[in-house]
Amino acid sequence: MKKRNVLAIVLAAVMATGMLAACGGKTDAPAETPAPAETEAPAESEGESDPSTAAPAVSGDIKVAYMAKNVVDAFHVTMNGYVADQLDAMKAEGLISEWQMFDATTDPVLQCSELEDALNNGFNFVLLQPCEAAGSDPVVTRCAEEGVPVVVINSTTESTMEKASGYSGSDDVQAGEMMGNYINEMVPDGGTYVHMQGVLGSSAQIDRGQGIANTMTEDKGWTSGGDFAAEWLAEKAVGFATDALTQYGDDLKAIVCDNDDMSSAVQAYCNSVNREDIVCIGVDGNKGPLTMVKEGTLGATVFQDGVAQCDYAINTIARAIMTGETDGVEMYKTDIPFVLVTSENVDQYLTD
Repeated sequence: MKKRNVLAIVLAAVMATGMLAACGGKTDAPAETPAPAETEAPAESEGESDPSTAAPAVSGDIKVAYMAKNVVDAFHVTMNGYVADQLDAMKAEGLISEWQMFDATTDPVLQCSELEDALNNGFNFVLLQPCEAAGSDPVVTRCAEEGVPVVVINSTTESTMEKASGYSGSDDVQAGEMMGNYINEMVPDGGTYVHMQGVLGSSAQIDRGQGIANTMTEDKGWTSGGDFAAEWLAEKAVGFATDALTQYGDDLKAIVCDNDDMSSAVQAYCNSVNREDIVCIGVDGNKGPLTMVKEGTLGATVFQDGVAQCDYAINTIARAIMTGETDGVEMYKTDIPFVLVTSENVDQYLTD
């Protein structure tokens, strides 16, 4: 099977024909965000492809099921809003006939059930934000079995790279390493740190934890005070932080969080008990944490460009429309870089 950079071809064609002119709305991504790395395609598979993983040509009406992770986290609210605007515009242009958002409430069991509802109701193109790597994987495998294109956004499932029609996301190990390196710079002598985790089993939780472990090491003076399953939730993270402060006292120097809902809440709590010296940092770069960085009450955040991730995923629909096919074996993985945001560059990211 011939490998080709289809996404780049389609984007160029879309720009030339103006098919998505109505879909080029304003995004929340800052003007000076570094350009994403070029789309990559893996080495050519040997032999014939597995028919269970090859999606058929897309023909007739395209009905898009947007399988959202949840509709409450600030990061996902931004992504959901952008996807909704783009799909509304595509429907208005007649490029798709229908679309619907399914809210999984961060429950992989519900997400799998919602997929069955979508398939039974004739949806034939799926955009997926997984709740968990393992728990949400049946969405990908069922789509492959049914020959329905599925494009995975933001985090992966266990079989995404083998069975999905596309993936758009960022390297979460890099995010964890950025957080660790920032803390090493701010606290060069090390100390005790604790880690507030996202939902256990999600690829972001796993990979960000790996990046933290790679950088906050014993040879740099760090001792782990524990990993806490805060499940992305601010209130849980604050509760665990309270316990850690009681247990470790002045030895506690850093609290590293898998997302900014947790880091901003934990830093605000530390500040309120006169422990401004504790360095807290998380991932996403939502407006609240960015405002805290601007005000000097939070040192830094790691910006994740969720809008760009969604944009690349949505453009696979244009590829399907224009080429008449999607390929469930060829992968178009986009590594959209994370950016460390401090007081020096926060104005580039804190927009209205």
